[in-house]
Amino acid sequence: MDLKHIPIEKIIPNEDNPRGIDIPTQDTKLAQLKDSIAQFGVLVPVVVTPQSDKYLLIDGERRYHAAKAASQKRLPAYVIAGTNGEGLSPNDVLFRMFQIHHLREQWGPVQQCHALEKPYKEIIKEPAIKRIEDPRAASKAAAIALAERTGIEERTALDRVKFLRWPDDIKERLYENPQEEGYWYICEIEEKIILPSLVNYPEYFEKVPVDDVRRFLFNKLDHSLTRSTDVRKVAPYFRAEFKSPADKKKVKSVLGHLVSRPEMSYDDAQNELQKEFPDLLQRDPPSPRKMVSLLVSLETELERFDVSSIVEATRRAKADPEELLDAAQSLFGSISEFIKRIQEATE
Repeated sequence: MDLKHIPIEKIIPNEDNPRGIDIPTQDTKLAQLKDSIAQFGVLVPVVVTPQSDKYLLIDGERRYHAAKAASQKRLPAYVIAGTNGEGLSPNDVLFRMFQIHHLREQWGPVQQCHALEKPYKEIIKEPAIKRIEDPRAASKAAAIALAERTGIEERTALDRVKFLRWPDDIKERLYENPQEEGYWYICEIEEKIILPSLVNYPEYFEKVPVDDVRRFLFNKLDHSLTRSTDVRKVAPYFRAEFKSPADKKKVKSVLGHLVSRPEMSYDDAQNELQKEFPDLLQRDPPSPRKMVSLLVSLETELERFDVSSIVEATRRAKADPEELLDAAQSLFGSISEFIKRIQEATE
């Protein structure tokens, strides 16, 4: 990585930088930075990579615009090139941007999703991803691919994928005006209602397109929503795998009410579902100590499990590999959510 002083006209701003605002016109602190640069110069170099006879900006967009406004002729810049001395590939640029901005916590979750839009849409078109029928497994596979490209944790990538699955018109609203409450609400809807319903009640979405369901539920932000975690009140019912057609019809009926009535709250939906399924949540929840014991016991059983038995098991003990994988992925999602709930409760 070389430090150079580059003519400012040779530096190209990165169109994929997801800060969410037009810096020259909307950044309220740009004038202050401009005055500082006019007096002292750019003290922290920007980061660029070669692109033809110019340089693509990876880090330092605000410094770049403030320096232009302050009539600076050159910018100090760290130049990052590939092993062949040429500019970084788009994937390498994305990786570098995430390492710089994400580790500094300068990008919130919405800005991160904005940066992930292009690679996500490339990933979900890959044949290996398109062949996955279970939407939960497909989301997990896409998250793994995003984590590999950006270096972020798989759990974080899985949260971002929940948002990225949504229709562009909803996402654009948040990209233009990032709201963390809207982001977390979308993640709650996708994990607690959309994904389990796509698996357990796919016939419902033959009549109502899934993106319309997402839009209708998102509109509750302006009507009946108190907080994003309200969605959890109905999650057990959509996750439950009811076998009876009559029971399935009851769940789909409440989902239809929740979607078609903006004023209907998740408390209202929970009350309807409790009336239909009074025994579903009858058991008292485990105590914290009991939960520790359960988790330790499960961890022990997972370590003891011999994966070769998937093929070798006798008929009565046999399980379909896909069924076992689906159950494990569902458990992974529940454990991730459990960790998040503990962190929220103890912060």
